[in-house]
Order: sequence, then C-alpha cells, then structure tokens
Amino acid sequence: MAAPRRTQKQIAERYKGNLGYYRSLHPWRRARFWISFLAIIGGIAGIVLFQTRGREIFFNPGKISSSHARFADDCAQCHDQSLISSGTLTPSTFKAVLRDRFSHGVAFEPIDQKCDACHLKQDRRTHTFHEASVVQDRSCSACHQEHQGPGPLKLVTSSNCVSCHGSAEVMQASAQRGMQLSPQAFHRHPAPPQQVVFELPRPSRGYTQKISSFWSGHPEFQLNREQVRDPDVLRFNHQRHFAADIPPVNGKRLECNYCHRPEPDGRYYQRISFTANCQACHLLQFDPKNPELTLPHGNATAVRAFLRSLPMQYAELAVKKGVTKPNEIQAFVTKQMTQLRERVRSGEDFEQQVFFVTDPYKPQRDAPPGVRASYYGCALCHEVKPVANTAPMITKPIFVDRWMPQANFNHAKHASVKCDDCHHAIQSRNTSDILMPTKANCVTCHSPAGKVVAACITCHTYHGSPSLVAGAAAPAGKYSFKQTAVGNPP
Repeated sequence: MAAPRRTQKQIAERYKGNLGYYRSLHPWRRARFWISFLAIIGGIAGIVLFQTRGREIFFNPGKISSSHARFADDCAQCHDQSLISSGTLTPSTFKAVLRDRFSHGVAFEPIDQKCDACHLKQDRRTHTFHEASVVQDRSCSACHQEHQGPGPLKLVTSSNCVSCHGSAEVMQASAQRGMQLSPQAFHRHPAPPQQVVFELPRPSRGYTQKISSFWSGHPEFQLNREQVRDPDVLRFNHQRHFAADIPPVNGKRLECNYCHRPEPDGRYYQRISFTANCQACHLLQFDPKNPELTLPHGNATAVRAFLRSLPMQYAELAVKKGVTKPNEIQAFVTKQMTQLRERVRSGEDFEQQVFFVTDPYKPQRDAPPGVRASYYGCALCHEVKPVANTAPMITKPIFVDRWMPQANFNHAKHASVKCDDCHHAIQSRNTSDILMPTKANCVTCHSPAGKVVAACITCHTYHGSPSLVAGAAAPAGKYSFKQTAVGNPP
C-alpha cells in the first residue's frame, strides 16, 4: 500500500518562518532571468550582425540535393528576399516580417513561383499542380523537401498524399467541388507517343474515396470495379491458343511472350500485329495444293482484286516454281483453276467463302508441312459487313496499349512474376475479357505482407499537363479510345 502523502498543513509548516519565499531572488531565478535576457539580446544582435557582415550559408539547414547543387549557396534562387531587398534591415521591416509570419505562417507562394520559373523554362511545357477538384493546393516544398542531403531529391512519401486523401472531410469537399466542374477540367497523364489509350469516364464523385494506404482503403481498379468489357470486335480466344493440339512455332509451344514482346526499355509491350504475331500460323493459304499462294491481309479491296485475278496469280506462281514455257504456264494455270472449281461453284461463291465463312481453322492431317491450317474466311476473326457492288467492309481492330492510363507500370520490374498470375489469360475465351490485374493481385506483393514497396508514387503521377485537358475526358457513361499522336494502329 502506498505511503500517505503529506497534508497541506504539513507542507505549510516548512515555510512558516519565510512567508516571502516566492518573492525573494533565489540564485536559480537570477540565472534563469539572465539566460533568457542574454538569449533574446544575442538573437537580436545576431540578426543585426548577419545583416551587415554575415553569409546566408549560416542559416542553411542542410546540404541541398544533387538536382539543385548548381545554386546550393545562392539562397535567392528559391527563397524570397523582397522584404529586405533594400539591403538594410530596418526595425519597421523586421516588425512587418514578424507580424506576417505570426499571422500567416511561412509564405510558400514565393518559393513555388521560383520552382515554376525554373522548371517551365527547362521542361518547355506547362504544369498543373493537381486535379481541378483539389480543395487547396499544397506547396511544392511541402512534398519535394530540400536540404535533406547531397544525393537525389527525396521521393515524395505516401504521408503527403494521405494528409488529404486520408481525410473524409477533405475528400467530401473535393467531391462536391468536382461535381460542379465540367469533365474537360480534369487532366489525364500523358502517354508515350503513338499509344492507343482506353479512357473511362470520370466517376460522378471523382476519385475521392478515403484512403489510408494502397492495401487498406484503396478502391478496386475502375476497370474491374465497373466490370468493363473490351468493345473490340476482333474475335480471339486466349485459352484456345494454349491448347495442346496447337502446332509448335519454331519448335516451341505458344507462350505469352511469343505475341507479347516488350519494348526496348521493357516498360511497355509492342503492339500486336498480324505480320509479327499471327501470320506464322494463320498463313491465309486458301489452296492446300499450292501453300505458297496466300491471300493479302489488311485490305478487303486488295483481297477482292486478288481473287478476281487468280489466273494471273497462278501464272506468277508457276514462274516462281521454275516453269518458263508459255504453254506449260497455261497448262499449270488451267489445272489449278479446274481443281479450284471442284471446290466452289463460282467465283462469286468463292468470294463469299473467303469473306464470310466462319468455321474454325482445322489442321489438315495429310497436308504438307508448310500448310498449317485450312483457310475458312475473314469472318473467323473479323467483323465483315457486305457492301453492294464492292468489297465488304471489315471493321478495323483496335489494339489498346494502355488500359489504365492513370497508373504507371513497368513490366521489366515484374519479369520474375508469371504472366498468368496477374492476367489470367489461360482461362479467357472471349475477346471482351479485359485481362488486367485486380487490386488483390497487386496487394499480394505491394503490402507489408508482401514486403514490396507500395507508396502512392509507385503507381501514380501527381502533376499533369494542361495541354492534354482538351478532349481528354470521355463523355459521361461511355468509354473512348484515344491515340496520343497522329497515326492509326496497324
């Protein structure tokens, strides 16, 4: 049991003969007074001496980063000196500075203006600070902190982002502000030139869900959350191409990396094309007895012209096979055309088969090694629409390069991860499947449990370019394809 404390009467007994104790000048009291007095006088004297003889480096809190090292000792490059631009610190100026700082805190706007003045000149483009719905912009130096060491500028921490995105009140205010603005007021982050980007409309409340971390609170990716489907009309079955009966290519079974080949820097993948990825198997051989003869691809008018000039095509093929005499060439052409007529009733019927028959490709067991499959029509893969008195119209496929334009991703850094762990292509049968990872796929690694960094800037870019604002946002309720430079996908 604790000992009983002294009573007030017992404490008062100690000072019974010295009632003026607290008014007496005790040595420690004198010392405290003089230390405080000298500290204030010394501070004022230091300010005056610095103004007349001091160097700015005296106030430098630490080494500046390598990015800004060229003006490390020139404080005026970043810090505002307008209040003492006359070169003399007067009492009135000093009072004005103190009054302003006590009333409004440190002014960051002058520093931000210095950042803009330098970076706009170097980058030759215009920056926006954040989305148009932001309630209050933060200063550049609030996130990009200097004087932290001579190495690279320290990365922006997630705590900077969470200071706003982790506040329900701030996010509510941002949502209300955003709903008053046109979709055109919001930027999209730039994509590399010539990329085809899949754009989804901005949600009515924007991206204002309260988030404390990527693994806690971050919403499911919009593609998966809204169960978006790929509107492309090209017919493709991933699962079928992994089947055991698919003939090997160059002695190897088909794998993801046969079609999906990285760009030189490894970040993105090269766009799929018929010539580079499909033609090795789908050779468009319409005549098993002459596998060297193939239909052109990519132009319905050219296909129609090819079919209507088959005698000339067979004649050229005879020459390639070493037949040179005119009568032998004619005999070869006659033989091939006769065999072809045994399969089709007329030229018009043959055109209909080529363009509109949709039976699947079927391996020909007795065909030569060069013949991989029978050709059963453009409509096997493409949407084909008849047009009177001319070639049919074939809908051009759209190969999307970026499905999630508001996120950064680098495939080269994920080379150790199996493709199907994230994209689940082996189970996909429909072109409409958008085989993008879910949040759960990413959290497996990017979380404390997975022990891989999961900072906001790992995936998201804070700044945007206003040059992309006009026409960037898709109309409400619709998706859109946007190409980032002039040109069409192959």
